[in-house]
Amino acid sequence: MQEHYTPKGKHLTIGERRLVERWKKEGKSNREIARLLGKAPQTIHNEIKRGQVRQQTKKGKFELIYSADYAQTSYQTKRQRSVKKLSLTKDLKETICHYNKQKVSPEMMVRAKDIRVSISTIYYWIHNGHLGLSKEDMLYPRKEKTGKRKASPSFKPAGKSIEERPESINDRLENHHYEIDTLVLTREKNSCLLVLTDRRSRHQIIRMIPDKSSQSVNQELVHILKTYPIKSLTADNGREFNRLPEVFSPENIYYAHPYSSWERGTNENHNRLIRRWLPKGTKKTTPKEVAFIENWINNYPKRCLDYKSPNEFLIGG
Repeated sequence: MQEHYTPKGKHLTIGERRLVERWKKEGKSNREIARLLGKAPQTIHNEIKRGQVRQQTKKGKFELIYSADYAQTSYQTKRQRSVKKLSLTKDLKETICHYNKQKVSPEMMVRAKDIRVSISTIYYWIHNGHLGLSKEDMLYPRKEKTGKRKASPSFKPAGKSIEERPESINDRLENHHYEIDTLVLTREKNSCLLVLTDRRSRHQIIRMIPDKSSQSVNQELVHILKTYPIKSLTADNGREFNRLPEVFSPENIYYAHPYSSWERGTNENHNRLIRRWLPKGTKKTTPKEVAFIENWINNYPKRCLDYKSPNEFLIGG
């Protein structure tokens, strides 16, 4: 009997990629996943091969697993390589430079600000000097590749492993499940930020703390919990988070694998938004400036929210 597949060239959605990730964890074969999604088996084979990342197990060994978030990011990056030849007018140049000063990314210029050129074209103009922007003006200057860090031979999370996190949290089905991280600006006192990001709405909470210590993290988290109804926390295995169970229910804290930042992708991506305003090495900042950045992020449109801001999503989504 002939099987019916989706047309060639039809890419997987992020929802389909999450299903692939879940089914692979359940032990389903590539052919079975292809049948469930109505895709060609070769399509699923290629998708899994492209979306694999190395993950350290509790026994210290490494294994290749499929990550939906990594696969989606890789797919979106490749789509931006097509550049159309368009004339850069004086008005268009001034408009793009204006939004760049407002820390608006090329994607949001096109999707939310109605600039009628492709995203990849704007990137092409930026990196080839057509807009007169210096490296310091760019939101994310290109970096040289550095050597990969090696993980410790054994992995023991400070609490429940991210592998035990419920699918409802993994699939972002409800608000108030946060990823938590710290962002160090300099080694000076009061130059560290505590950052929490809602996995579903991408709502951001940013607070200044004296230093990157578990005591400072817990003291500020106590204040945050008085205002926000946080249901769970996902953290890395840094020492600053090993005392979280003292102020938050241990049953609702999940720890990512070491050197697996993609497991806290929501946090990592939003830290980049903070870096637009506070690049690494920023020596002076104030609570007022941090509050401004928090408000700016919570009102910044997001692709994953259909170009709504986190605040708009919380009101109507």
